[in-house]
Amino acid sequence: MTFAINMLNDLFVHIDSNELIEFFIRLFINFFSVFVLIRFIYYPNNGQQEYFFTFILMSLIVFLVASSLDRVRVELGFALGLFAVFSIIRFRTPPFELKEMTYLFTSIGISVINALVHFNMPNWLGMLISNVIILISAFAVEKYRPSKSVLKKMLTFIPSDLQILNSDNLLMEEIKRKTKIDIFRVEILRINAAKNEVTVWIYFNPKK
Repeated sequence: MTFAINMLNDLFVHIDSNELIEFFIRLFINFFSVFVLIRFIYYPNNGQQEYFFTFILMSLIVFLVASSLDRVRVELGFALGLFAVFSIIRFRTPPFELKEMTYLFTSIGISVINALVHFNMPNWLGMLISNVIILISAFAVEKYRPSKSVLKKMLTFIPSDLQILNSDNLLMEEIKRKTKIDIFRVEILRINAAKNEVTVWIYFNPKK
C-alpha cells in the first residue's frame, strides 16, 4: 500500500495542479456538450440508439488525443488530419447515413475546439460560446421543417416505348401514369437495353 502511494506521489509530483484542473474542466465541458448534442438533440429526432456509443466514445478519444498536443502547428495539422481521415471511413454494418456522419463530425469538431483552445478568460468564454452556438444550431436545424419540400427518388421501370426518352414531357407522363405520382422533374440515370429498363431520378412534392 505504501509502495502504491509513493508511486502515485512520484507520478504526480511534476504535474502542475492548475493544468490538471484545467484539463478536467475541459473534459467536463466537452462531455457535457457532446452529451447534450447526442442525447437531447440527435436521439429524440432520429432514434438511432446504436450510434450513441459511437459518438460519445469517438468524441472522448479525439479530445484526449488532441489534449496531448502542445504545439500550434501540430495542433492545426492534427485538426485538419482528423477530418481527412474520417472522411474516408466507411461504416459497413449498418451503413452510416449522411446525417449520422454530420453528427460525428460535429462531435469531433466540438472535441477539437475544447481540447485546443488556449485556456485564458477571453478564449475560455469563446470556447463556451462556440459550444453553445453549435448546440443551438444543431437544435434549430433539427426542428426546422420547410413549408415546401421536394423528394428525390430513384426509379427503375420498363417504358412502353424507348422513343419517349427523347422527350422529358412524354417521359414524365409515362411515369405519372405508372406510379400515380405527380412528378415535376425527371432525369435519366442509365438505360439497360438488354432488359429494356430505364433508371431515372424523379422529383416530386410529398403529400401532407
